[in-house]
Amino acid sequence: MKKRMRFLAMLAGAVMLCGTIPTAPVYALSWWGSAAGEEFQNMTPLDDKGMFAGIPYGEGIGTADNYQVYTYHYAFDREDPWTDLDTGETKTELHHYEGNPVYVVCPRENFMQFTLRDGLDKADAENQMLEILQSYYPDIQDKVHNPGNYRIRSDEPMNEATFADSGYVDNSYLVVDLSEAAGSSEISDGIMRDLAKAGLISKFYTWGQTANYQQVTLESGNASPTVYYPTGDKWNADYTKLEPIYYDWDAIAAWVAEHHPECEFVRVTLEDTELAKKIGYYDYEQNRAYFGNNDEMYAVIPPDGTAFPVHFAIAAELYEQFGIAAGWSCPESVNTPMIGQNALAVAGDLNIDCEINIADAVMLARLAAEDDSLQITDTGMDNADVNQDGLITILDTAVLLRELA
Repeated sequence: MKKRMRFLAMLAGAVMLCGTIPTAPVYALSWWGSAAGEEFQNMTPLDDKGMFAGIPYGEGIGTADNYQVYTYHYAFDREDPWTDLDTGETKTELHHYEGNPVYVVCPRENFMQFTLRDGLDKADAENQMLEILQSYYPDIQDKVHNPGNYRIRSDEPMNEATFADSGYVDNSYLVVDLSEAAGSSEISDGIMRDLAKAGLISKFYTWGQTANYQQVTLESGNASPTVYYPTGDKWNADYTKLEPIYYDWDAIAAWVAEHHPECEFVRVTLEDTELAKKIGYYDYEQNRAYFGNNDEMYAVIPPDGTAFPVHFAIAAELYEQFGIAAGWSCPESVNTPMIGQNALAVAGDLNIDCEINIADAVMLARLAAEDDSLQITDTGMDNADVNQDGLITILDTAVLLRELA
């Protein structure tokens, strides 16, 4: 069962996650840089001004001062079944779904992750893998984990398209927490080369190349990010209990009027049903406004048609100025690692042994000649497109031989 936690005024500080990965020539053996996560490349980055720094990432996963926030817009229609209680008949009804999910992404700077090749005896491969790891870290065994077949699945088309391959596939991923040596390229390169030369792995992700994400949502599903309860909460100095925070709403209203005159600052009571609907706090089943245990709410309402990132930016500014945050919730169990750059993805290294030589050229020639008996990994197949034209032909062999000459 997923636990849900509220994050109000205690949330705080953000730095950009994304770094650049340098372009490498055909003979390069690895890339280094911060994980951006391919799944997040088409999303919109948001500056939360520290509003989500308090989301727990878990021990060894990352730090609260190194994360990025993203969103995207989804809109789709879906037929949902429902049962008529009077007749017992099952019917379908077309519903329109639209939203802007927000993701907080934190790089796992203390982790390596790699994939065992298909076709290996898993027990034997794990023993060989442990021997190699123990040559670098004698006490490493307790830090090696097989996460099993765990994938993000969702009925929402955008989620499935975005997170269909999160990295844990077919029990083949092994995750290692090496926090005492994070960032050591020599150690990472050594482990990668030894595992590759032993023919054990098909993918390898080094420090900072995987990331955990948390999906955060507004507590009221259709609410706006600039809707606030009259008081907030924050942890006391010992983090043992939440204490109330009281805000100066007159000062907040004056600041909004000065800095965002295009917006409307409102106090919404339970009697203001139209406003309650507008800010997303209306119970349509009971046909009344609903603010939890409160009799009023406050809201900053941008003009109609304001894009979500702009609306979110106003919420971030208000947090930065006054420490106020809307009611956000976060499923603690959503912490699947997102995959960055596979260090074995090097053009020309078909047998992925961390060397590019005549053996790779021979494999490439056999591949171009459509030799069905050739055994090659998915990474090796990707590496075969040496000239990066999307095809594997004799031209790739020519380019590789020229590089080896």
